[in-house]
Amino acid sequence: MSDLAPGFLVAAPPLGDPNFDRSVVLLAAHGSEGAFGWVINGREVMSMAELMQRVELEAPPPLLEGTVRLGGPVSQEQVWLIFSVDERLASFDGRVDLGGGICASASRKVLDAIASGVVPNRLTALLGYAGWAPQQLENEIRMGAWLPTDFAPELVFDAPREEVWQRAYERVGTTPMAFTSRTVGSA
Repeated sequence: MSDLAPGFLVAAPPLGDPNFDRSVVLLAAHGSEGAFGWVINGREVMSMAELMQRVELEAPPPLLEGTVRLGGPVSQEQVWLIFSVDERLASFDGRVDLGGGICASASRKVLDAIASGVVPNRLTALLGYAGWAPQQLENEIRMGAWLPTDFAPELVFDAPREEVWQRAYERVGTTPMAFTSRTVGSA
């Protein structure tokens, strides 16, 4: 664990990488072995009902309206669930504790529990993840590609996808316009 994780990485404009343009990454782990997280405002890939159908499970009614978004360019066939923990979901192995009663898991057991009716109050489903080799993220931050900020569950669960990037900038205390290189009066 480091000061960066759990936290957010806000993409600076223009990042120049289509995988991360205008993205906000929920950073789950950061250390000497690299970094790991998920793009929380990635494009919608499918509905939760479609996901449950693909894994051959019945979707309980609260999930039928949910969506699954692209969580990063790595292992896009892997489903990650970010959810609020209660006593019914506290015992699953392989989960990443993000703090504040929020965790993430790629375990099929969580999907099975959800299909049996144990639906968390807050749930976000993502395909894939973002990963950085040792020192790669630190170098990208030094070059100005990412602005780190603290973790806030409401950005993951409550903000509309199209507003997440702007709201993350507000958390940092700046705006994307602060990063433009245009000089007023030049052609």
